[in-house]
Amino acid sequence: MEDEDISLKLIKMKKMRTLMSQLAKSRETPPPDEKSAAEPDPVEELKKHVSERGDEVLAAALSENPGLVRKVSAALLKALREGRVEEPIDAGDLLVLFRRLGLKVQVESRVMVHRKGETKDLRKALEERWQAG
Repeated sequence: MEDEDISLKLIKMKKMRTLMSQLAKSRETPPPDEKSAAEPDPVEELKKHVSERGDEVLAAALSENPGLVRKVSAALLKALREGRVEEPIDAGDLLVLFRRLGLKVQVESRVMVHRKGETKDLRKALEERWQAG
């Protein structure tokens, strides 16, 4: 009689353990990488509201710390919708924001020369001038 009680208790304990593990799995939230199709990426949305080189700044910051950049992008989008931030967001201001948040964002600098209606990279303009002179 006692053997049956022990075996019944073991069966009940196994069943309880499986039910508890199923409950724990159902309560888990999906990781942030697994987003639903209805929820757009805040970084991609923000790219529509930044100035000329803002997408380069976002890409560089995203490679540095994707989680922080997504949170900042969501906050900036919210501020845009509420009218607290003017559109378009300047790339320089965005770069300063990320640097103040501790990201070491590096964006390639280019010096352009505008002469006789043409805009050229400084290196190319100097090479042409050297060859012509």
